[in-house]
Amino acid sequence: MTKLIIALGLLALMVPSVANAHGGGCRKSSPPGQCCHMDNSTGVVHCH
Repeated sequence: MTKLIIALGLLALMVPSVANAHGGGCRKSSPPGQCCHMDNSTGVVHCH
């Protein structure tokens, strides 16, 4: 059982992340505590 847990843990570390990083900086009009920016590929503004 321990070997299975270790193998699954190592596998999880090797799988690439689903989220892709993107640059762009924050808009000055972003709400406090959030960072809003334009996704140039879609033309949509989104906030984190």
